Amino acid sequence: MKKINYVYFEIKGLNQEKFFNSLSKKFYLYEINRLEKNRTSFKVSFFEGPKVKKEIISAGFEILKEQKKGPFFYLFNLFTSYGIIAGIVISLFLYFIQLPFIQKIEVWGIENSSQVVEFLSKNLPSKNRNKINIHQIESMISDNFDDISFISASIIGQSLIINLKEAIVPPEMNEVFSPLISPYDGVITDINLIQGTLNVSVGDIIQKGQILVEGKIINSEGEIFNIQPKAEISMNIWFEGEATHCDEEVVSLRTGNKIEKSVVSLFGSEFYSNNPTLNFSNYETETSTKYLSFNNILPFIVTKTIFYEIKTQTIYSSFDERKDEFIQKARLNCLQKLSGCEIIKEEKFRIIEGAGTTSVKYLITAEVVF
Repeated sequence: MKKINYVYFEIKGLNQEKFFNSLSKKFYLYEINRLEKNRTSFKVSFFEGPKVKKEIISAGFEILKEQKKGPFFYLFNLFTSYGIIAGIVISLFLYFIQLPFIQKIEVWGIENSSQVVEFLSKNLPSKNRNKINIHQIESMISDNFDDISFISASIIGQSLIINLKEAIVPPEMNEVFSPLISPYDGVITDINLIQGTLNVSVGDIIQKGQILVEGKIINSEGEIFNIQPKAEISMNIWFEGEATHCDEEVVSLRTGNKIEKSVVSLFGSEFYSNNPTLNFSNYETETSTKYLSFNNILPFIVTKTIFYEIKTQTIYSSFDERKDEFIQKARLNCLQKLSGCEIIKEEKFRIIEGAGTTSVKYLITAEVVF
């Protein structure tokens, strides 16, 4: 029976009889023609064509020709061809419809770009590219974002591109800086102001904690700006030390007699004590502690206390005999008060006599720069 819609195959290969016997049991084959010894043509139903083609390839035959014929094939091709064309036409139509509209907003140059994108998405006057005023967009951003110093907007394709730069605000415009305060009592000898407002002058007597330089400046228009105060200030400062000599001085001296007391304890409890008899009326003590064992398995601790017998003695001396000694003591007491960064400019002392005592007051004048 001749089919209106069919697929024509022309194949090449050996042992075709066995293949056609097997194939004819599965599919209806007709118009089988032996064209040459190893070349044969035949037709099958249009709908069975794809399955028969798989069988031919699986059997190892070469397909020399494959043709689809019939009204259904032409109708299928027609729908396929016109469907593709219709899809292209519809796509082009939709493309040209949405072409004038903004599809994407991009913000470059700042970290919080999402905030600007969200703002523009809600406040664009129109999505139509032809109705968007670039200068209006730039003004909108400038009015609503104070930390922007540069704005450039442009439309590229269907994207609105915004280039921004954040304003660099000097820290001193927003911060409040502590003033420069004097750490000493003294007299100012030199000032090198770097920045800030000066509150003192050379020759002023300054107290510790007094403000020297304010952390602000005032421009020609009277506007006040905060700024980190900086200056190099030199001051003369004074240090005083004292040593007092007594004509009669009671001192305590060790006689050389001593008594040792040892206490052995374990886990905080007294384990052993020698308990000597203490018969000194005046004494001073020295105490030391150490472990008896090195591995600390049994932590025996020995506490040794030595009692030294002392006696008091009155020593008589005149200031003139020990003058240099007490001047040096007063000087050392004075030097101990210096931090080490001062420059000593002058040293002097004065002697004050009293009833049975003589005091040496030592004075050092030093220069400090801060």
